Amino acid sequence: MHARSVLRIIALASTLAGCANLQENISVAEQGKPEGGAMAAMAQQRKGESAEASEQGNAEDGLLRLASDIEAHGQREAALPIYQRAVSLSGGTPDSYVRLGDACLRAGRFKDASEAYRASLAKAPDNAEALLGVGSVMVRQGRPEAALETLSKAAPLLNTAVAYDRLGVAQTLAGQLPQARASFGTAVQLAPDDLDIRTNQALAAALADDGEAALTTMREIAHSPVAEARHRRDFVVVLGMTGHPAEAESDTALGDLSKKEVRGLLARASSIRSLSDPKARAKALGAIAG
Repeated sequence: MHARSVLRIIALASTLAGCANLQENISVAEQGKPEGGAMAAMAQQRKGESAEASEQGNAEDGLLRLASDIEAHGQREAALPIYQRAVSLSGGTPDSYVRLGDACLRAGRFKDASEAYRASLAKAPDNAEALLGVGSVMVRQGRPEAALETLSKAAPLLNTAVAYDRLGVAQTLAGQLPQARASFGTAVQLAPDDLDIRTNQALAAALADDGEAALTTMREIAHSPVAEARHRRDFVVVLGMTGHPAEAESDTALGDLSKKEVRGLLARASSIRSLSDPKARAKALGAIAG
């Protein structure tokens, strides 16, 4: 860990210790006050409690910044105890549990993520972020059908591209292609420049045998100046699924992919095309797309 992070931990520890000392000092002061000064004592207590809450809020913010820094350096597991400490420091607020759940989800700790999200929902049953988290965990666990109810509730509440994209993924994997395409359409309206969401939209179109829509979208994405290798791989997959493998050999946008890789993607896409069951096709696509 960098020295900067170590110093921050020391500073946070001092802040937390200061919070405890503040409460002790308030208690001692209150015990020594005469009965005639009860109003002044109450005012002083409120002032002390406000100061303590402010100190705790600052400490919690510091912990969250530290955890974010650690995650940014690829240490997702190492950040989890810090998110857990932030939950304790906040008094277990619904939002703090959602942040812990999100961190566990990013770290691949699905059971822990689910428990954190459900702890949030126990305190705030309509917390849309927690609902989104529960549904996202179910999808990652291979249970898209189980995720549909919570994601369908969360998406309109949040009205974000991410929420509708995750709902669309669950619907795709559950074989509900018309609904999935509608969800991706809403997500694209909310974030028209997000290439990942537009790619999901194109893949759903390909699964629904709407080759024209899938190809039009993927050609635009593949030739975008901000497209990455994963987008170009998905373009190859769509070309294979829609029966246009020859284009993969000639399109200049695919120059960074080896011929061997392109042939392998086309072969797997062709095998998906031969499947008749929508769920089986979606599952097979999920194993190679992106």
